[in-house]
Amino acid sequence: SIRGCLANTEPDHGTNLTRVGEEFYRNPQFRRNVQARLEGNEWVLKGQKSAWISGGSIATHAFISGGVDPSEGLKGGSFFFCPLDLDGVTCGKPLEKVGQRDLNQGEIYLDDVRIPENYLLVDVDALIPTQAVFGAYAYSNMGSLATGLARAAFEEALEYAKIRVQGGKPIIEHASIKQRLFRMFSKIETSRAISRLAMQATSNFYDTELMTIPLIEYGAISKVTCTRAAYEVADEAVQILGSNGLAREYITEKLFRDARATLIEDGMNEMQ
Repeated sequence: SIRGCLANTEPDHGTNLTRVGEEFYRNPQFRRNVQARLEGNEWVLKGQKSAWISGGSIATHAFISGGVDPSEGLKGGSFFFCPLDLDGVTCGKPLEKVGQRDLNQGEIYLDDVRIPENYLLVDVDALIPTQAVFGAYAYSNMGSLATGLARAAFEEALEYAKIRVQGGKPIIEHASIKQRLFRMFSKIETSRAISRLAMQATSNFYDTELMTIPLIEYGAISKVTCTRAAYEVADEAVQILGSNGLAREYITEKLFRDARATLIEDGMNEMQ
């Protein structure tokens, strides 16, 4: 079977790679960790991608970025198609994380890996718009993921509140729990509306008549709003379950850990 991954993040460049409008982006001192040079009719790739490459440990092929013009700094990059069974490719072990442990992530090492010249898929001139599209899709998808995660945490808390008895009655009958559940549900429905709007924008990307809202901006709004809401809702869910919210036998603690990861995943919220 074929499993692909997008290999862009590097040990020295995480959020840096998305800051295309900053002055440093063209500074030669900020070189990509993976560099590519053309030798005859082959590209030779050398360097390392970070441990945060999703699918990096199990992928069979990669859409991988590399610098081709060091004088242009981070801007002087391109994207290549690279099978990961070639000589010189080493995939690292899966990364151990606090949250989203189901998502495989790992390093990719490239030691003079040779690929055909026509495996260059995105040249320097198309780099920035290509990364903008990647970012928009990633942000929108993160918004949808976080909305679903928040909904799951809410449902766990709701069901628990119906059966947990304190003060002689199910805790859902206590006013403070009702208020908490109301706030949680409100955040989820807000996230749902925003994430759907962002996903609609990405779905209409190739239809200029239908694309009536800015793609990147709405993707970023979705990512920040929905992931923050997911974290807050999951945190409330843990509180409603009390000590059981910390126990591994309840999924709530996993949802909380996963929600925490979304605040950083695909770019820290503070950097959007």
